[in-house]
This record gives sequence, C-alpha cells and structure tokens, in this order.
Amino acid sequence: MDLATVIAANDKWMGPAPEGSEVVETDEYRLVRLPDRFPDPLQVQWIRSARSADAVLNNIVQRASAYGLSELQVYEKLGSPEGLAEALLKRGAECYDTADVLALALPAELEASELEARWVAELEDVRDANIIASTVFGGPRASDEDLASRLAAYRKQSEAGAGGILVGYVDGVPAGISGLDLVDSVARIWGGAVLDEFRGHGIYRALTAKRLQYAAEHGATMALTQGRISTSSPILKRVGFTSYGQQRSYRLPLEGR
Repeated sequence: MDLATVIAANDKWMGPAPEGSEVVETDEYRLVRLPDRFPDPLQVQWIRSARSADAVLNNIVQRASAYGLSELQVYEKLGSPEGLAEALLKRGAECYDTADVLALALPAELEASELEARWVAELEDVRDANIIASTVFGGPRASDEDLASRLAAYRKQSEAGAGGILVGYVDGVPAGISGLDLVDSVARIWGGAVLDEFRGHGIYRALTAKRLQYAAEHGATMALTQGRISTSSPILKRVGFTSYGQQRSYRLPLEGR
C-alpha cells in the first residue's frame, strides 16, 4: 500500500462523537465537546488547512475556550499542517501519547488461536467489555441504561457486517477486549486492552487475528490502526503490520489563553 492511501484512510478516521456531544466542524478542523464521562471531553479530532498551524490554532483556541474547560486534547495526524507540533509546544501543550500509524493488506495469513472469544451480542457481553475497559483505561462503570444503549448500537453494527466489540475469555473469565469498525473496505482496529493478570499470554495478538479474519471475510482490503509505540505497536509489527509514520496526542492548557 502506498503512503498516500494510508494517510487518506487514517485522516478519515475521526474520534468519537456519541449522543450528547456538540460538534463544531469547519473546513479546517473538527472540535468536539464530548459528554463529561469521557476523560478528555474537549477534543480537536483533525486539522486540515493550507494556513499556518499558528493561525488555525488561534481560531481553535478562541472557540474551545468558550466551553470553560481547562484543557484541550489535540490529535496531530499524518495529514495535519506542517509545524503543528511546534505551534502546540510553543503554547505550552504536552505530548502524552505517540502512536505508529500501521496498515496491513487483507486478506493476511495469521497464526490461528484457540482463544475463546465472542462478539458483543448480549447485555452480559457488553457488561464484561465495560468492566475490562474501565479497569484498563480508567473511568466509571457504565449504568445498565447506558449499557443497553451501547448493546443496541453493537447489534445494529453486527447485523450490518460492520464489526463491533470482541471479548476474549480465559476459562470463562473475561480477559481482553478489542474493537473493529469496517468503513469503505478499511478495517479500523481499535480499543485493544487486556487485564494485567492475563498479559503476556498472546491474548491481544489472538484478538487481532480474529478481527482481521472477520474483516477479510466481510470484504475489507486494508487493516488500519494506531498502535502505541510502547505497547501494541511492536506486537502488531510482528504479525505483519507496517508503520507509515507517527501521530501524537497533546493536551493544550486553555486557562488564561
């Protein structure tokens, strides 16, 4: 796959905007105010502009400051304007996460695994997924009402053959989760997490193999993900993914800006 194809697919992959979010999208950026349950409720999910990064950030900060929050999360994607990182750091931003943008042509031959895994289809499944996610990523456990709403969305996605949430089990105990979204023949691999007591046993790799098998069976020709350089990226490279560059996440202070 060529770099331009991967960049285009990655730039189309935006962050969440669930019910209750406020989205401000212009020709140059997408600013999202997420519900308070999210750890980073104010996000710039992409910036695409021919203007200087400083000029675009001036507009973004002015708009974001109106929400009264103390900081703004900014994603620096492969297609972001040149000089964005420098402009953010000059304003006092902190880079807190670096990920490789990884892609793999499908179908791909991956080692089969005997891991017990099932796609979220029942309330018990989505509850297991939420317990793992809140334990690994932090945040409160979801209410039954919220879980029921999520389950309805996952069922709709599954019925469309567009992916969903996969939960892995060890001796019947929930051990890991992973997400998959199929969009325009691209398998977006996301949200992989394994509980501490089950790490080091190939669960993340097994869940990835199962997701890619599903994706290929449903017509995907590319698998795309952003793997943290300190955790998932080395695993993904070992199973055949190639890095096409890096993207970073920043927290930009807003108080007094």
